[in-house]
Amino acid sequence: MEGTLSMSDLVKHCDNIYEAIIILGKRARQINDEQKIFIEREAGIDDSLENDDDEEFVNREMIDEDKIIKLPKPTELAIKEFIEGNLHYDYGDDVEGEQSEK
Repeated sequence: MEGTLSMSDLVKHCDNIYEAIIILGKRARQINDEQKIFIEREAGIDDSLENDDDEEFVNREMIDEDKIIKLPKPTELAIKEFIEGNLHYDYGDDVEGEQSEK
């Protein structure tokens, strides 16, 4: 995504700009978590390994550069989904009024 986003593009799918920012932030965090899981799976990193056995322990900083995976930025993906109308969200029935999205 290049260039500046117009406010009208962001508020087209919700009530106001603040709501759009909250929705985009939550979706970007979801994408980031999904990408982290994917990268760890591809790189062969297992968080359940203990430090007791040095041979089985994988240091994240020593990942082979050939295994580095370039993925799109989470915020950019979230904005693209939102503007294209592919991001669906709803307000949960929480007492505290927190948003949940699908």
